[in-house]
Amino acid sequence: MKKIRGIKAFTLKKARIGQIPSKQGPCEVCYSKGEVRYFVAAKLPRHVYLCDDNYLKIRDKLEKALEQILREEGLL
Repeated sequence: MKKIRGIKAFTLKKARIGQIPSKQGPCEVCYSKGEVRYFVAAKLPRHVYLCDDNYLKIRDKLEKALEQILREEGLL
């Protein structure tokens, strides 16, 4: 059996999941075809199935929030 490493291992351990989820599954927002995502631009608290549209929506919101944080810290 192949040993899991990296972000997948970290998220599975944090979520206390001993089994690797399948790659394909329904989007948890709109239930269309999706695939497992381990991070957007930051680690997710657990693995989440998302279609490309909802993945992009979340990523865009996260980019805006990150931009605001960087402005507050004086990095932009």
